[in-house]
Amino acid sequence: MSDIFPVVVGIDFDAEAIWTGRQPELANRPVLLSHGTFAVREGLAPLLALLAEHHIRATFFIPGATADRHPEAVRAIHKAGHEIGSHGHAHRPVHTLNAEEEKKELVGGIDSIERVTGSRTRIWRSPSWEWSARTLDYLLAEGIKISTNFHDTIRPYRHMRDGKPVDLVELPVQWHLADAPYFMYGGQIGRVIHASAEVERIWMEEFEAMYDWPGTFFHLTLHVQLIGHPGRLAMLNRLLHRMRARPRTRFFGSAELAATIA
Repeated sequence: MSDIFPVVVGIDFDAEAIWTGRQPELANRPVLLSHGTFAVREGLAPLLALLAEHHIRATFFIPGATADRHPEAVRAIHKAGHEIGSHGHAHRPVHTLNAEEEKKELVGGIDSIERVTGSRTRIWRSPSWEWSARTLDYLLAEGIKISTNFHDTIRPYRHMRDGKPVDLVELPVQWHLADAPYFMYGGQIGRVIHASAEVERIWMEEFEAMYDWPGTFFHLTLHVQLIGHPGRLAMLNRLLHRMRARPRTRFFGSAELAATIA
């Protein structure tokens, strides 16, 4: 792998669940929820087309509630050949749940994905990128092989329990390589919305620097409802072209990259 620089594109397809998972009462705010519905009605199809144009197999992380509500959209992602990972069930942050609730969220999300796709996912991303002290045991019990949650390094690694490696690979993420800090807005979230060109500069700056660091990989985190707007898709298209122009760049699915980790 020394002659390859891996790039993973992880895409959260939350739709309305990103709002109702945080605060169930937001289900009574149809205009706010329409931010999530945009992912289904407008954002998904052109994003899938762009990925196909670049021959990229992404990993889509989907809450069970989204799979239940929008099964045809999930089937479109699956039919396009992308990996599908679980993103909880109702998009409830793990650190806010008791033991029974956490287990129900984990299993329910996996089950919903299986009902739609016909296969049981082994890839998991926590809503809000949080774990509890119980999470590792729960993931191993449910046969999850890949986690994309921690921020402690820029290299993939295997999780440890009692000082020994376990059958769970971590593909770390970083907030500055996610679209949410720059584009997320609405409800109780009041960030400054950034210009796409500024975000492109930040991501490409990091890509160029990491490209020369041995053993690292570039993990881009996107949300369909955020990146799926025309100007942002145009920015993503430019970014992917620039990444592909570097000779050692290779795009990996999460499972493909995890399989290289001893």
